[in-house]
Amino acid sequence: MRLLHLGLRGLTEAFPNAVSVNFDALGSGLIAIIGPNGAGKSTLIGSIFAALFRQLPGQRRPLYDFATHPHPEIDLAFGVNGAYFRSLLKLDPKARQMESYLFNSDGTPLTNGKKEPFQELIRKYVGTPEFFLSSIFSSQKRTGNFLSLDRSERKELFIRELLGLDRLRLIAAAAKERAEEAGDIVTGLDGQCKGLREVVDAPIEVPAQGENQLRDVSSRIERLEVQKVTLQKRLLELQSLDANRKPLLVEIETLKQRLLKADAEIAEMKRQTARDETLLAGKKDLGALAERTNALASRIEGLHRQIRETQNQEASNQETQRTIQELNAELKANSTELDHLRVEREELARVPCLGEGPYASCPKIRRAVEAGPKISDLEDRVTTLSLEVKVQQSSLVQIAAPSSQLTRTLQGCERDRAKIEQERLHYEELRAIEARRDERLKTFDHLSQNRREIAEELAGKESAVSAFADLGARMNAVRRETEDANHELISCRAERDRLIAYRAQIKQRQEQKEAARARLAEIEQELGNAKTELEDSNYLARAFGPDEIQLCEIQAAGPEVSSLVNALLEGCFDNKFEIRFRTQRPKADGRGMVDDFDIEVRNKNLDRTCLVDELSGGQFVLVNEAVNLGIAIYNMRQGEGTCYETLFRDETVGALDSANGKEYVRMLRRAMDLGGFHQVIFICHSPLVWELADNIVSVGGGSVKTETGKLPGE
Repeated sequence: MRLLHLGLRGLTEAFPNAVSVNFDALGSGLIAIIGPNGAGKSTLIGSIFAALFRQLPGQRRPLYDFATHPHPEIDLAFGVNGAYFRSLLKLDPKARQMESYLFNSDGTPLTNGKKEPFQELIRKYVGTPEFFLSSIFSSQKRTGNFLSLDRSERKELFIRELLGLDRLRLIAAAAKERAEEAGDIVTGLDGQCKGLREVVDAPIEVPAQGENQLRDVSSRIERLEVQKVTLQKRLLELQSLDANRKPLLVEIETLKQRLLKADAEIAEMKRQTARDETLLAGKKDLGALAERTNALASRIEGLHRQIRETQNQEASNQETQRTIQELNAELKANSTELDHLRVEREELARVPCLGEGPYASCPKIRRAVEAGPKISDLEDRVTTLSLEVKVQQSSLVQIAAPSSQLTRTLQGCERDRAKIEQERLHYEELRAIEARRDERLKTFDHLSQNRREIAEELAGKESAVSAFADLGARMNAVRRETEDANHELISCRAERDRLIAYRAQIKQRQEQKEAARARLAEIEQELGNAKTELEDSNYLARAFGPDEIQLCEIQAAGPEVSSLVNALLEGCFDNKFEIRFRTQRPKADGRGMVDDFDIEVRNKNLDRTCLVDELSGGQFVLVNEAVNLGIAIYNMRQGEGTCYETLFRDETVGALDSANGKEYVRMLRRAMDLGGFHQVIFICHSPLVWELADNIVSVGGGSVKTETGKLPGE
């Protein structure tokens, strides 16, 4: 994969607007990305990873969470083994959605914006994000870095991505699956052989004895069939007699039901008649009720008239009371005002100037002077109102009983009248009950006569049925004999069928034995072929499995990658380190070796070996980069799959001093020579380091600029 062009808009606060970098125009060599902290260097290089894998390296949050523009996007052009591709990511921060497109050199879209087809094509042309992070793209946080993985993950990545041993695994898996199928076939054929041999070796009985038994059983069946016909004739004769008896039994049962019904009706009629007699015991005379009703009606009419008169008087008295209340209120107000004016007038009499002279304008004196004429008018008004109140009081009418009391009396009379009405209705009901009782007495006599007639007819029918007393016993005896004959006949027929089937089975066994002998020869041939297939498949599964060819590939790749890494480490840390990929280690008991995968680092000055994880910070950075670059170089030399012509390094030299920083740049150039890479793009903060680059990309203030760096040796 070769990086050609990158366009970016609205991704993080570093790039709110559109920026673009033409990496193809910079040519081959080392390209340093520089700028102050927070300028967007990691965002710029990380957007290349995001354009391919829809995620910023080392980030868990989705890509649209970093948007700072209403319509952010990433546009990446790259080449893969000479073919041109363009990746376009369009983000929608509000809807929290992302569309990803991949175009070919003609501008034809290869995907429809959906995630799954885009990822499938990127995996096909670029590879997996795990391998990309392990060697091609070293992120600032070392997420997915080869040495940041545990042993099992390193081994799996090394085998699957670097060595491409998935094809061997697939061959081994297919061979194992074929072996399992062949094993199932062998097991099935072997079972068939055993079954066929049992059939071929099984003895066959002589059929003569079965033929004699079959003749005896056939004779018994003929005798039983004659006996059965005789019994059936006798049963028909008895059933004919029983046919004459059954109508009589039905009539008897009907008469019994009618008799029971008549008894029930007579009992019910007696009960109802007794209840009517009980109700009629409290019958009274209707004359006394009529007199009480008339007297009470006259009383109610008088109360209605008296209530109307009393209500009219009460209304008149209420109107008079309201008038008296109004007069008293006016009288009280005038009396109060009169008392007030008299007080002010008396105060004026006590003033020496009598309200004249310089104090005549005083408000209080002026009110006292004005009160004189008003006092006489108010006194006349008070006197007049007092007389009117007395006149109104004398016009009030005295009421003997209030209308409310008369109304309660009226309600009591109405209740008495309702009770009398209920008594009258009850009397009418009793008269109806008396008529109903007389009717029931007549019905009782009719029912009693009907019952006597039914009892006489039932006695006659029962006398006629007594002539068939033992018919049922005789029929049951004949039925039992017939059933016994049937059972014996069924048993004989079953025995005959068994003997016939036995004769057919002997013949069938003879035919099966011949067919089994022929089939056995065919199965034995197929079994030999299946066993050969099983042995071949098991051999292929072992040969292409993890313990043979795959192990040889791993053991062959380890020294070559180790040699590449050691070549990159020459000159670093005074050339005192060398590494080795360890693919096997001795067993704990010292007997043989076991599979392993780790990286050993040997200090040549101290002749001491340790694991790579035990190095110090600066030492680990260079060794880690050397390992990642060695893996990338090995991948380029394989010449299979995707050739990664551009490498990316995101601030991997942050823990190095200036001297080791220069060694790091030397390592990158050495990697370009060994791997034939087109460009190595790296981020750094040290001027002593970026001056060694071939070209510089400067990031800051939301923009990106390209400069020409110093060449080595200037």
